[in-house]
Amino acid sequence: RFTVSPGWRKIGGMLPKEKISPAIAEARGLGAGPYEDCNSPPRHSAFNTPYEFAEFIATVRELSGGKPVGFKLCVGRPEEFAALVRAFVEVGTAPDFITVDGAEGGTGAAPPEFSNRVGMPLHEGLTVVKGMLRGAGLRSNNGGQVKLISSGRVVNGFDLVKLLALGADVCNSARAMMFALGC
Repeated sequence: RFTVSPGWRKIGGMLPKEKISPAIAEARGLGAGPYEDCNSPPRHSAFNTPYEFAEFIATVRELSGGKPVGFKLCVGRPEEFAALVRAFVEVGTAPDFITVDGAEGGTGAAPPEFSNRVGMPLHEGLTVVKGMLRGAGLRSNNGGQVKLISSGRVVNGFDLVKLLALGADVCNSARAMMFALGC
């Protein structure tokens, strides 16, 4: 079985103390305030390997009564995404959708050494994900089983058309609106 290299599990995002509500503190087991900045774990406690992740997807789908299940990623090392695809095929379950985010910009929670420096740009990441899913029979030329959502510096109609032409089924576009609001 394939495993993902342990290096990706070491650094998570930073949640500023100003954004920690009582509900978030309870969910993260932070106790009573005042709170300090909270390092978000870069992994999920329910799985450690691509195979466990595929099984987790099946469990979430079952527990939700069959609602669509998906995840978001920025492609860093294509071989790690290939390991996920192989696990989906071997376990016999795959997500209903994958949101492919680009490395352009990222989140304010990202460690400074990661922002704009780690991961593939959206166009390349989307192409890699689409190609690997097609190669594994999890996506056909007309969309197929796993739907693709693109996200990351999508600011105008030209960006949308290009991403749809590259294979996205849906595009998330919030950046321009966030900038317009002064974020």
